[in-house]
Amino acid sequence: MVEFKNPSAIKSPSGAVYASFNHSYPLESTSATFTVQVDYTGSDVAPQDIPITIDINPTAVDDYNTQQHTSLLRMHEAPYNSLYTLNTTSAVIPKGGRYANVTVSLKPSLFNPAVSYGLALRIKSATGANISANFGTIIVIFGAKNKYDGIYQVVNGNVQRYSAPGSPTIGDALNGSLKGNSNVTLTTIDANTVEITGMKWSGNASGIAGIDNLRATVDPVTNLVTMKALGNTTLANMAGKDNKYDPATKTFTLNFNWNPTGAVREITGLVLTYSGVR
Repeated sequence: MVEFKNPSAIKSPSGAVYASFNHSYPLESTSATFTVQVDYTGSDVAPQDIPITIDINPTAVDDYNTQQHTSLLRMHEAPYNSLYTLNTTSAVIPKGGRYANVTVSLKPSLFNPAVSYGLALRIKSATGANISANFGTIIVIFGAKNKYDGIYQVVNGNVQRYSAPGSPTIGDALNGSLKGNSNVTLTTIDANTVEITGMKWSGNASGIAGIDNLRATVDPVTNLVTMKALGNTTLANMAGKDNKYDPATKTFTLNFNWNPTGAVREITGLVLTYSGVR
């Protein structure tokens, strides 16, 4: 039997109509190559050359969107079909071998970072072998990463809770330093905006609630940052304090608060430094 190999970046939940896999590329990349591997399964190697052909499954992205309530764009249709090239539609798993590769060329710099594209590939034929019913079609989800995207170390910062404006809570274990807390993840929303996830209270306690969809938007000219949270419209920059990005060190310095007329929460001197790709 032949099937698409499971990459490590699996996206689809159990029970999905098709397996899907995520691959993101820096928005500044003018070209990239993605390799699709087709495997000969089982304990034995291929007993003979197994020619295979690959093509596009025209309905798979729609089927996946309907089942999973997603909104992947159909990459095989105009105008998105200009963003990729399926370099070959045929390959051979050689006798004594276990796999064959097919490559897709991409143009990430032309991707819209606010959306995700779905490319549904299927094994159309395999001479001398059966095609897997479960992994004969896969959906590769392509996206772009802006230059702020990644995993960031919490280098410094402080959190303070208030019972009312001007009344800081006392003996509150959630207050205090954020230095050394778990890394946070910055995920591309658009060319200049990232969503920050993984923020925790002092001492790496539970995650900070009430600021869902925390976002930082960087002005690419001034490197000043505007903070907001879709889950809490009161969240904003603190007046007179820095909210900025340093491109030389890939570091954010942030000061923001929320609930300003009630149970105020402030995060001050938050320093996030780039650690690696997500």
